[in-house]
Amino acid sequence: MEWNQIPGYDQLDEDQIERLSLVYARHMDTLDDPAAYAKENILEIKRNQEQHSLALYFKNGDVINYTPEGEWFKSV
Repeated sequence: MEWNQIPGYDQLDEDQIERLSLVYARHMDTLDDPAAYAKENILEIKRNQEQHSLALYFKNGDVINYTPEGEWFKSV
């Protein structure tokens, strides 16, 4: 699956697209079960204005936020 097939991707600017690609790759390298967080399992990408992050919504119910600093955190 390509990024542009995921709802919300088309709403991102160039900086956000670059951040998404870089942080996603780093995030995937740290996971014990990366298949659960594969692009195919992303339902939507939203800009989280309050947190200044990109929120990725996954099929398993997790919401992972990617920050401008290159970090990520799970929403609770």
